[in-house]
Amino acid sequence: MVRKKRVKKTRKSAPRPSRTSKPRDKVKLVFNNLLLFVILTVISLILFNIVSNMILVNLFQIMVIAFGFISVGLLVALIVLLILRTVKKSK
Repeated sequence: MVRKKRVKKTRKSAPRPSRTSKPRDKVKLVFNNLLLFVILTVISLILFNIVSNMILVNLFQIMVIAFGFISVGLLVALIVLLILRTVKKSK
């Protein structure tokens, strides 16, 4: 005897709302993160100069370098977002 194959019903997924955010929200987010990492860089730099323990000096030096690179990246992203916003306004 041959059995009939059952066809499984597929559920349609609900439509998802688009995740587009306003450029002002992106600029605000990047600016807040930039401010945070600049503050962290300055605090790490101050502690790097104050501490005399060699292990902590190396730790704070690595933190200064890492936070500095992140700050520069966020600064570039902020400049790009501001340029894009001015270009869109001029159109």
